[in-house]
Amino acid sequence: MMIFLHHLNIINLYKMKKILFLVFTFLVVDLCTVMSQDSGSSIDSKMFVGVKGAYGISDFKTVVPAITKFADATFDNISYGVLFGYNLTANIGLQGEVNYSQYSADNIDESYLYSPLSPALQPSGQFSIVDHLDMDLYYIDIPVMVKYTLSKIGFSPYLYAGVNFGINVQGNTTIVRKISATEAVYRDYKDDISARIRYNDIAPVGGIGAKMNLGSLSLLLDIRYKHGFMNQSNVDNNLGFSNKAIWGSVGLVYNL
Repeated sequence: MMIFLHHLNIINLYKMKKILFLVFTFLVVDLCTVMSQDSGSSIDSKMFVGVKGAYGISDFKTVVPAITKFADATFDNISYGVLFGYNLTANIGLQGEVNYSQYSADNIDESYLYSPLSPALQPSGQFSIVDHLDMDLYYIDIPVMVKYTLSKIGFSPYLYAGVNFGINVQGNTTIVRKISATEAVYRDYKDDISARIRYNDIAPVGGIGAKMNLGSLSLLLDIRYKHGFMNQSNVDNNLGFSNKAIWGSVGLVYNL
């Protein structure tokens, strides 16, 4: 298992995004084809597979008690991937997912990731000084959850809870510099911080949603909360931060 996770970590980010997008697209097309051909019932289905996309709010918090703020929350985080599961009973099931997720933070405290003398933060030229730093972290998220469906009618509310296993595949900061002493002129560039972010992040997740049964297909709508508590910083400076996120998602599943 560790060898598998190690290989995931070294895959090029572009290739990882492309693979997941292709899988996502293939399953969407496949599920839509099934919908046009099959009008069966999903009530007695045991297994299901599908695709999903989500939009999230990410909020990084400092783990240092004496400090109140590490960064500003962001509202433009995207996640997409595949899901699969098995219904143990009429109401209780297991669900797993593999998602590619972005977690962003604006106006981060640079001292958490950089030393005061870091070349990336030093003045460049007469007027080029750092105005602020933003951060983007990209993970392969693998949530494993227990799901309780309240009913098996056409519109079926459900609850779920479990654990999310996150694998860091890429991290970068966007360093924004002001390059004019008299005008609001800015220039930004990215700095790779993947090695400064811990490889794994484990966090509890829980959510509520509803399933609309459409024959062999079901449409899923839900809201999920991830409560990150582990320090994600890999920099040894007695500082650190964790991540909490709320996701709203839409999914389409095929009931086998």
